[in-house]
Amino acid sequence: MIDTIDVASQNEEDFRQYLIKNHRDKPLPLIGRCYNCDDPTKGNFCCMECGEDWEKRKYFKSQKIKE
Repeated sequence: MIDTIDVASQNEEDFRQYLIKNHRDKPLPLIGRCYNCDDPTKGNFCCMECGEDWEKRKYFKSQKIKE
């Protein structure tokens, strides 16, 4: 029987595999602002958490069923 821990573990593994598969995307152009929170920054993201959040949203957006 599948429990919530198994489901969470599988979701985490699926997300990890997605990141590995898509890590060679074209680099984001530097725009002087964080792609996640729009704060001024020298890189693409102001902090590691913003980068991870942006990647997660990108992943979940790609998983939406297209009608």
